[in-house]
Amino acid sequence: MNQPRPLDWVGVEDPWVGVTVDLNALRHIVCEVLRVSATECGEPTAIGLQHQRAYARVYMFKLPGYNVVARLVAPLKPLFKTEGEVGAMDFVRSATSLPVPKVFAYCSEATNPVGVEWVLMEYMPGIEMGDAWDGMTLTQKRRLALDLVDLYDQLSRLRAAGIGSIYHSVYSVDDRNIVVKSIIGDKCHTRYPRSPRWRPLSAESLTLLKTHCSYPVKDGYNLGPLNDISILNYKLSIPSYSQTMPVFTTEEYVRLVSFNGNPTTRSDFDLPTREKFVELFQSLHTLYCDTTVLGPRKAAFGFCFSHGDLHEGNIFIDPQSGEITGIIDWEAAAFRPMWEAVSGVGWFAEDTQRFIYSSEDPENFADDTTEDAKLRAFFRNKLYDRNPDLFSCFYGGIELRAILAAATDIPRPIGQSELFLRRYYYEGYWNEARRGPFPWNMLEWQYKRVYLDRIEMKRLAALSEAASHENHELMT
Repeated sequence: MNQPRPLDWVGVEDPWVGVTVDLNALRHIVCEVLRVSATECGEPTAIGLQHQRAYARVYMFKLPGYNVVARLVAPLKPLFKTEGEVGAMDFVRSATSLPVPKVFAYCSEATNPVGVEWVLMEYMPGIEMGDAWDGMTLTQKRRLALDLVDLYDQLSRLRAAGIGSIYHSVYSVDDRNIVVKSIIGDKCHTRYPRSPRWRPLSAESLTLLKTHCSYPVKDGYNLGPLNDISILNYKLSIPSYSQTMPVFTTEEYVRLVSFNGNPTTRSDFDLPTREKFVELFQSLHTLYCDTTVLGPRKAAFGFCFSHGDLHEGNIFIDPQSGEITGIIDWEAAAFRPMWEAVSGVGWFAEDTQRFIYSSEDPENFADDTTEDAKLRAFFRNKLYDRNPDLFSCFYGGIELRAILAAATDIPRPIGQSELFLRRYYYEGYWNEARRGPFPWNMLEWQYKRVYLDRIEMKRLAALSEAASHENHELMT
């Protein structure tokens, strides 16, 4: 019998349960969109299974002279997650030189022949950064470091006045044509490029997008509901699009993701923990009042675009040169505070080396060799040379990111948010000699947690007893 969970655990173990996918229909759509015959289109081949998460299933189709990828989207945050991912890829492709897959067609409504939302896109060459790393030379790693610096720099220059995901602007029922307006000289020009949307949206979906994605970003794009990776956790309650609307300050962002939506989806048992994280973050953030990079004043200068889930499995590289050849999985992309986005990737990420994360002590670069130290110095120096603000966020934002990561953790018994808070306090990370008194009385907080634990244990015991009684009646 499954053990009762805290109230926050109202999601699912596997979002694909009950979903029927028609791969033959998907293959037919590939032929239709790319104008190839059935004899020229190979059978769908599953790829990336060793790293496959439940958010998507990915298949490759071999066509004459090239391959294409179909990403099938799990039914999480219907419509908005797929629209946000496609909007992000198109936006970054149009505004940067970064290697982002081209979208050939997509459908953000599950009511299509495939049975789920899907995105048909360009196949990116290379291999995953994590798989290539151990076999790379120092020269190749230095080239990768330069490309990572360029990646962060280009994304950081894309700004918006608020925090949220990006969506194509939608103006009419005939949304197969996405309207793009541009200013050339003193005149406004309107053009209607062919949309990659496979079929026009239903009236209901169109209304939802027009209602919830109404903050202009730039020509043809609007700001809309945030698809942060922490609030796409399918094992928890996933907040609706109306609970993740754009916010316009860093503290509003921290509150939104800590509370898992607004209104919150956190339980009465877990909410007090999230409230303490918001209080801790606000107290720390105030200490950065004079900086336009890390502090509250940053909002006046806009928020930068970020991938949102940038790890070594989402970056493809050329194993011969170390060059980045592809950046995939843009479902969590959004405008965010720069300090949250610039944390390094894979081996280049230093947060866990320097600060506590969850229950883990800082690694303090204990496994680094002399060559490693030189490579890290190379990355930091190039980051600073390219954009000093990026370096400030990379190095100075470590504590902010650690608190945010703990604040957005899942609840007990698996999550370790409260353990982080206790360690943070008792191991002196606040440093009262420099920062003044800790934001709250930790002893009183711990007493409150004991009281809440007792209430929760009684609730879980009652649920367990009720379930046992029900099973007994069914058996008899």
